[in-house]
Amino acid sequence: MEQSPKRFWFLSILILLVLPFHSACGREEERGNKEGHVGSQLKPVLSVQQKNNGIDFLTVIENHSNHTVTLSFDSSKMFDVSVIDSSDKEVFRHSEGKTYAEEKEQVQIKAGASHIWKAEWKIPAAERKAGIYNVKASFTPRKISPGSVKTENLTLEETLTLQSGAGEMKNNSFRNIHFSGKDGKYKVSGEARVFEASFAYTVTDGYTIFVEKHEQTAEGAPAWAPFSFDINLSEDDLPINGTLMVELFYFSPKDGEKTDILAIPLQTFK
Repeated sequence: MEQSPKRFWFLSILILLVLPFHSACGREEERGNKEGHVGSQLKPVLSVQQKNNGIDFLTVIENHSNHTVTLSFDSSKMFDVSVIDSSDKEVFRHSEGKTYAEEKEQVQIKAGASHIWKAEWKIPAAERKAGIYNVKASFTPRKISPGSVKTENLTLEETLTLQSGAGEMKNNSFRNIHFSGKDGKYKVSGEARVFEASFAYTVTDGYTIFVEKHEQTAEGAPAWAPFSFDINLSEDDLPINGTLMVELFYFSPKDGEKTDILAIPLQTFK
């Protein structure tokens, strides 16, 4: 019983010595966890802006963490932007034809701040081909510190709707196009010069294909033959925000690919 007070004081001193160590470890572990998740708090953003002389792409990385983040790149190529049309053909790539320095570079983004890169697709309004395009932007850091991030987490896609240029809506297979209607009820007519008098069309907003059908004309190529069809969409199918397009095309007898796509904007919803 005489040793109890000594044992009590020994345990008290031991606890006082151990507690700061555990507290420091806890703080270090918490800081490590926060740093380890910094990568997941980087948010890529893509903004597409149409101008008279082309399309501007603003690619942004926002830092939503509580730390300054450093992105390390193997060269001066830090990002890329590509544009794909509805037939899966790449019509623009920012990096094409460009020369990049092979020297390693770094970009620092402070907590709560962002870094902006810009790409430009120079295409005059008169030369624009109407249609719905898929825009892909990707960032290629080799390392992010503190923390880490998977490359696919810094890749994103947006839809670009191009209106027709100053010229008439036509190509080698379709001409004299007229359309009318609104709110899901439309009528499209024109002339087609297609193989075996057969062509197809889709109605889409860039995300969803609402209609995909085949049509026949009275006569095949090389003759021009008239056509006309109606489009009927329910109110529930109409996009809340975006442009509804009809795309005319035919399937190539050589490889089955969509050919001579002609995109016509039917109605824009806002």
